[in-house]
Amino acid sequence: MTRQAQAMTLQAFQEQAFARHLLIDLPFPITGALLLVVVCVGLLLGKAAVWLIALWTVWTLATVGVRVWIEAQMRRRLHEHGVHKTILHQYAWPSVPTGAVSGVFACLYFDAQDPVTMMVLATYMTVIVVGAVVPTSVYLPTFFLFVLSTHLPYLFLLIRAGSEEHFMLVGLNVLFLVVTSQYAYAANRMHRESIRLRFENQQLIADLGERKAAAESASKTKSLFLAGVSHDLKQPIRAIGLYLGVLRHTEPPDKVSVLESVTPKMEKALSELHGQVSRLLELSRLESGALRLHIEQVSLAGLFAGLLTLFEHQAAAKGIRLRFANLDSLRCKSVWVDRRMLESILQNLISNAIKHTGAGVVYVGVRRRTLYREGGQLCIEVRDSGCGIPLPQQAYLFDAYRSFDDRKASDSHGLGLAIAKAQATYLGADITLRSAPGRGSVFTLCGVSTRNQNVPVDFP
Repeated sequence: MTRQAQAMTLQAFQEQAFARHLLIDLPFPITGALLLVVVCVGLLLGKAAVWLIALWTVWTLATVGVRVWIEAQMRRRLHEHGVHKTILHQYAWPSVPTGAVSGVFACLYFDAQDPVTMMVLATYMTVIVVGAVVPTSVYLPTFFLFVLSTHLPYLFLLIRAGSEEHFMLVGLNVLFLVVTSQYAYAANRMHRESIRLRFENQQLIADLGERKAAAESASKTKSLFLAGVSHDLKQPIRAIGLYLGVLRHTEPPDKVSVLESVTPKMEKALSELHGQVSRLLELSRLESGALRLHIEQVSLAGLFAGLLTLFEHQAAAKGIRLRFANLDSLRCKSVWVDRRMLESILQNLISNAIKHTGAGVVYVGVRRRTLYREGGQLCIEVRDSGCGIPLPQQAYLFDAYRSFDDRKASDSHGLGLAIAKAQATYLGADITLRSAPGRGSVFTLCGVSTRNQNVPVDFP
């Protein structure tokens, strides 16, 4: 797909959205961190040695500075493709030293014998953990690394205190962490669901945009096609009308000679009209899915013989050698298919090959392609030594209502190959093209069934 939201998986889209959310929507609160450092220093005065307070302050400020620098480096990489998972991992690990700042503060401030100190510390730890839920639950490893590095030293100190009250506090804190973790999980699910809905909405919007563009392009192409086809339908009708007018105004003595001259021209005009209408009706039936297949065993030798008889004079008139593969060495000499539809496909391909080959050879061969399903590996190729087809045109060659030839060289308006492609699809087969300007073209029909139910197939 060409659309960005559809070009990546939902997982990659979530990783991109989470990385942007963490680094842009919820940047590290520098001001809040500095204010917290000031408050903590005030609380530690008188509770710990000055040099320890100074060391903790320097470490804390260094941790904040390094984290801000790391996030700035990550923001510069947000536009890069495929780095968002790495950014999330790199964002998570700095949570360990950041959380450890609070853990070390708990170790310095902890005083099991002072109820006020314990109340302040419990409040502090609760605020720190609860405050981490919203910004870090986007990526759960960040949340757990931060919470564990913050709370484990505090729980260790409570356990070491050893009294019954302290063990009760340990239990309450563990319960608090479990409940908070559940909230973090719930917040993470909400984030993921929100991102999923955004992903699907972007897919839908982009898909609607593409479909609208395709519909507008198809409408424009069909309008041009109908304009050209209506002109070509009018031409034989107008010609027939003129010839009838000539006959109507011809005197009886001259009608025989005029009729002999006009009749072949009227037949040609009528044939052109019939051909155009038949192609339109055939394409309409194929697009509507109203055709029924008559599957029968078709001999390749008989099929090729009929095609040679049909096209040998046309090829000879242009000085082109029309050759068919020798089937003597082929063990599977028949296919199970709708004969009329297969003949129509090959007639289209051979006719186009002869039409676009100035001199040289048109070759119809048979080969095996193991990439296709068992029982459908026989392929029929139509090769020519013509002018070849430029790569930009190949992408649209089988589209209905398109013609890349000038009006004098083609009367099909792009319907012939579109009909052949649709017929191949009906047969459960496919037509592929390999071509280059000046090197001719190879149209390959693959996937036609070579077996009827459980009849085995063997290739040379």
